[in-house]
Amino acid sequence: MASSSSSRDLKEIPFGVVLLIELIAVLAIALAPEHWLRAVGGMALGMLVAGFFRLTLTDQQAGLLRVRRRTFDVTCYWGLGVLTFVVAVALPR
Repeated sequence: MASSSSSRDLKEIPFGVVLLIELIAVLAIALAPEHWLRAVGGMALGMLVAGFFRLTLTDQQAGLLRVRRRTFDVTCYWGLGVLTFVVAVALPR
């Protein structure tokens, strides 16, 4: 029974990594508002990492990153990440 609990905890590590990346980006905005475009780039990176995890991990390993089918999830994560990155790069500094 202990192994079931530990495997359940381990499958949320990818979600935790993505959440940590997003949290660091939000904290960067709070600490240095003048560099908010860099933080938006960090948020885009988090979405790209989420898409990578969803693409490479099984449905059981993906944990909370799994929303729908793998192709839908990866398309949404990467699409949002690329769009956010393009906006961050395109805006004047």
